[in-house]
Amino acid sequence: MNIFLFALAAWVCLGLEFALPPVLDAGSGGVHPSFVIPLLVFVALHAETRAAMWSAVALGLLMDLLTPVALIDGGSAVIPGPHAIGFLLATQMTLAMRSMVIRHNPLTLVVLSIVGVFTARVGVVALIGLRSAFDDAIVWRGARELVPGFWSALYTALSALVMSFPLFAATPLFGFPHPHAPRFSRRD
Repeated sequence: MNIFLFALAAWVCLGLEFALPPVLDAGSGGVHPSFVIPLLVFVALHAETRAAMWSAVALGLLMDLLTPVALIDGGSAVIPGPHAIGFLLATQMTLAMRSMVIRHNPLTLVVLSIVGVFTARVGVVALIGLRSAFDDAIVWRGARELVPGFWSALYTALSALVMSFPLFAATPLFGFPHPHAPRFSRRD
C-alpha cells in the first residue's frame, strides 16, 4: 500500500471531518457524516490485513487526539484509545465481510461504511463509558451518544457514495495487492 497516498487521503478526510460538520449538521444533536470511516472501509476492502489494521489504528489515534472528552470542571481531556479500538472493530468487520462482497461497487462502500460507523461508535461509547465509570471527572452519557451515532451512520451513506468515485478511481495509485495473486506460484 502506498503510505504517502494514504496519508494524503487521511489528511483530506480528517480535514473534511472537522471542517464540514457546521455546514452538514442535520440538527442540534450532532448528527453529521463521517469522511474517515469510508476511507477506512475502502482500505480494509483492498489492502492486506496488516496494512488495514495499522491504518485503523493510525486513523483512530488521530481521531482520539482531535476529539477531546468534556470534563466536569469545564475543561477537556484527550483519551487516546477509544477511537483506535472502535476503528479496529470496524476494520475487522469489513475484513470479515470482504470475501462476500463486490469490492469495486460503490454500494458496497456505502453499506459497509454505514455498518462501520455504527460499529466504531458502539466501541467508542463502550470504552469511554467504561473509563467514565472509574473516573468521575468525565462527563459522558453513553445512551445519548448512540442515537446520534445511528443517524450519523445513515448520513455517512451520502459521504461514502460521493467518496467512492474518487477512491475507486485512485485504486491503482494506492498500490493494493491483486486480490487473486498466486500465493505459492512463481511470478514473472
